[in-house]
Amino acid sequence: MSGTSKGTGVTSLVGQWLGEYQMEAELGRGTMGVVYRARHGQSGKPFAVKVLIDVLCADVTFVTRFMREASTVARLNHPNIVRVYSSGRQDQHIYFVMEYFQGVTAGHMLRERKRLPWGEVVEIAAQAADALAYAHAEGRLVHRDVKPENMLVNRWRQVKLLDFGLARIEGMDAITRAGTVVGSLYYVSPEQLLGRKLDGRSDVYALGVSMYEMLTSQRPYRGQTLTEMSDAILYGTATPIRQLESSVPADLERIVTKAMARDLSQRYASASELHMDLRALQATIASQPAEAMDGAEARRLTVGGPELHLNLPHAPHSAQSETREPAPNPAAQRRTLRSSFRPASLEPAPHDDHRMPRTPDPR
Repeated sequence: MSGTSKGTGVTSLVGQWLGEYQMEAELGRGTMGVVYRARHGQSGKPFAVKVLIDVLCADVTFVTRFMREASTVARLNHPNIVRVYSSGRQDQHIYFVMEYFQGVTAGHMLRERKRLPWGEVVEIAAQAADALAYAHAEGRLVHRDVKPENMLVNRWRQVKLLDFGLARIEGMDAITRAGTVVGSLYYVSPEQLLGRKLDGRSDVYALGVSMYEMLTSQRPYRGQTLTEMSDAILYGTATPIRQLESSVPADLERIVTKAMARDLSQRYASASELHMDLRALQATIASQPAEAMDGAEARRLTVGGPELHLNLPHAPHSAQSETREPAPNPAAQRRTLRSSFRPASLEPAPHDDHRMPRTPDPR
C-alpha cells in the first residue's frame, strides 16, 4: 500500500513498478527524494532507484536540466563514483537508476563514532578526490554537493561518491523557510556564496571541509542563520585542526588547510593535486618500518620538533604549524594508519540516507 513519505513530498512506491524495476524497500530519504532498493524484472539483479520529490517534477527547467545531466553522469565510469545507468519518467514520477552499493555514509560513521582516525580520513578523502578529479576532467562536471553524507563506504574500504552532477537545486538543501542553516551550506565554497562561476576547486573546498569535520568532529565554520553562516565562511577563522585533535599529523593539517583556502590562488588547483598529496602522505608514512621510526630515524624525519614533515608535492609548509603541540610517536601514527578501518563499525543505521543493507559478498 502506498503512502506519502514524511518531509519529502514523495509517495511511497514500495511494491510498485517504475519501468522495468520493482521497488522493494526504501533505503533512504533526502532533500531531492527517496532512494529505493529495486529489482530488475528480467535479470533479477538489484539496483538503487532515486525518485525525485513532486515539487521538482513540476519545474520544467529543472526537469530539462536533470535529464540532460543524468545522461552525462551515466557516461561516467569510475570505481569511486556510484554509476547512474538511466533515467526515466512514468506518470508524475521522475527517477534515475543507479548501481546498488552496500555501505553506509561517512556521515553516519561520523555520527556513530564522533570523529574518525586520521588514517581512515586520508583513505576516504583520497578515493573521493580521485573520483572528483575524474569527473572534473572527463565529465566536465562539478559535483556541487560534496559532504560526508554523499560518500558511501563499504566494509571492504571502498568509497563511492553519490549524486554526481545532480545535486545543485537552487534554494534546496541550504536553508529552511525560517532561515536556519541545515545541510549543505556548511560545505559551500566562498566563491559559490558570492555568486561566482564555479569550477572543480569548489569541490576541493567542500572535500577539505569534510576532512576537517571527520578529523575533529566539528565543522570549521558555524552559524545559526544564513547570514551568520555566510559571514563565517567568508570572513571567519577556523580553529587549527591540531588544537582540536593532536594526533593529526602536521602534514595532514596543511593538506586540509590548503584544500579549504578561501583564496582560490592558495587552494589546490585541482582535485588531482589533492589526491596526489594524500597518497604521498600515506606512502611516506607506510614506507617507514615501525621500529625505524623510533629514536634516530624519527629525529631524522622531523623538523623543529617531534612531528612528521613529509616531502609532499603540493602542500605548503608553514612555520606556524611547526610550532604547535607535538603529535604522538610516529610509530604509533603508522600503526594508526594501518588499523584505522574498523569494518564492524560500518553497520548501517536504521534511518540513514543512502544506507544499503549488509548482505554476504556475492563473490
